[in-house]
Amino acid sequence: MDMVWTEQLSVGNATLDSDNKKLFGLFDELDRLTKAEEYYAVLRAFEQINACMNQCFFNEKLFAQELDIPFDFHHTAHQNILADILFTKHDLKKGGVSGVCKIVQYAQFLRDWLIKHINEDGHSMKQVLQTRPYDFKVDWA
Repeated sequence: MDMVWTEQLSVGNATLDSDNKKLFGLFDELDRLTKAEEYYAVLRAFEQINACMNQCFFNEKLFAQELDIPFDFHHTAHQNILADILFTKHDLKKGGVSGVCKIVQYAQFLRDWLIKHINEDGHSMKQVLQTRPYDFKVDWA
């Protein structure tokens, strides 16, 4: 089932919302691929999800540092989901083509995780970002 983006999921920043939308799109693609039992495409999807999450998490860290938002708990949540993704990918490789059947619900798990992460883990970041212009950017230099 495709995730429908709503304004309630917005963290109040164009860059971070764009990152989160990309993740939802990748989760939807993973969902389609697992249901179609496309083993090699599922493995590639895991690579894309991992790369996108790393970029998203890097951006969140930069925003948190710029805005002086406590980030330890948030960072731990990032590390935990990345570890889970790597474990699941490893488990999938070990199980081969038949392993795809075991992760059919994994895309929904990831969607649920991201919604919780936005609404709960990122609550303090969301509160601060919503006081800034939506197109606020961090000085990357």
